[in-house]
Amino acid sequence: MRKLIVAVVVLAGCNAEIGEPFEDEDATEGASVSKPTPLLSGCHGQASSAIPSDDKYVMTTFGGGGDTQPMSCGGIADGVGWYVASRQRFGCGAHVEIRANGKCVVASADDYGPDVCVENAAHMAILDASPRVSKELFGASGLGWSDHVEVTATEVASSTPLGPCTSAPPPTPTTCASSTLGRDVADGTCVQSASDAAWYQCSAGAWNAIASTSACTTTYAWCQSATLGKAVPARTCVQSASNSAWYQCNGQGWVKPVDTSAKTGPIGACSTWNAL
Repeated sequence: MRKLIVAVVVLAGCNAEIGEPFEDEDATEGASVSKPTPLLSGCHGQASSAIPSDDKYVMTTFGGGGDTQPMSCGGIADGVGWYVASRQRFGCGAHVEIRANGKCVVASADDYGPDVCVENAAHMAILDASPRVSKELFGASGLGWSDHVEVTATEVASSTPLGPCTSAPPPTPTTCASSTLGRDVADGTCVQSASDAAWYQCSAGAWNAIASTSACTTTYAWCQSATLGKAVPARTCVQSASNSAWYQCNGQGWVKPVDTSAKTGPIGACSTWNAL
């Protein structure tokens, strides 16, 4: 099968060193967007937010190996996580139930994309997913739009566990409510709290203080802002002094776009609004 090739610009890392670049430098929409090929045209980094009336999509895959990349909602597309793109359809961190081939998987919407040019080529909506998702459903870890492998995908409750679907309730809570991120996060996630800058890990539905992030499945740290001259928590929105454009900290770096009317960014509502 032909594997869909995706390209993203790598997010700038967050640290407290002097000489930190401005928010606009290396910022990205975290888009899972295909490179133009002879079979793809009109690719401009824009993804559709329309949800098909029949909830059917063609599945493609991204992430892992040489395609490992940061995602716009935070986290890394490493090929082994239970993630999909389409945060423009379902919202950052939304849990999406995917059914095909008599099987079912729940994944988290953690990235933006794919480009509408891919959907135009496939003549259907596209659900770009982790190779682990396609492996579970079809036994194949690489799918491209030209394979025309169809799935049905619908949003489910955020408390629904990620991974293969199960009818039995989980023995312990699998999510924690994060006020820093403004949404629930999965078990094992670590967040640098907006209230005290300390690190906490979600474990069995509760937040536990930690001294190291080495055991974290996903981390959301503060971002260093050259404009403000200090580090700020995830969801902070800043108008960059270098170009007057707006950016939001997503826990790994600065991302865009920011809706200045609604005061929202790729990871959700801005926790603070910092204009020039």
